[in-house]
Formats: sequence, C-alpha cells, structure tokens
Amino acid sequence: MAEFYVEKNAQGNGDHVVHTADCSLLPSKETVHYLGSISNAKSAVKKAAELLRKQASGCPHCTPAYQTT
Repeated sequence: MAEFYVEKNAQGNGDHVVHTADCSLLPSKETVHYLGSISNAKSAVKKAAELLRKQASGCPHCTPAYQTT
C-alpha cells in the first residue's frame, strides 16, 4: 500500500495529477487532496477521477504507467 495525493488544480489539458507521497514532484500540501493508502496507482487515479468528478492522470515521475497524456 502507498499513500497517494491528487493535485487540486488541473493541468492545461484538464488532468488532475496523482502522486505518491514520496514523489519529488509532489506539490505543497495546500494544493493537493489526500486520497489515502491505496494498493496501486491505477486505483488511485480512478479514485481521484471519481472524487473530483474530473479527469485524472498519473504523475510522469512516480506513476508513469497511468499517465494519460
């Protein structure tokens, strides 16, 4: 299990980026939502999309397999 966060602000393409807690690209805590302890990045991206009711994508650094753009 890993701790995941999603950025509150969307990227230019509309994606809200999901990061692991130890990602070097994780923005400040004020600009992310904590998603929880989740078993894998695919589930974290899905949870982020459902929570925000917006599109979500994995971080190119810590969850690149789930990056949609």
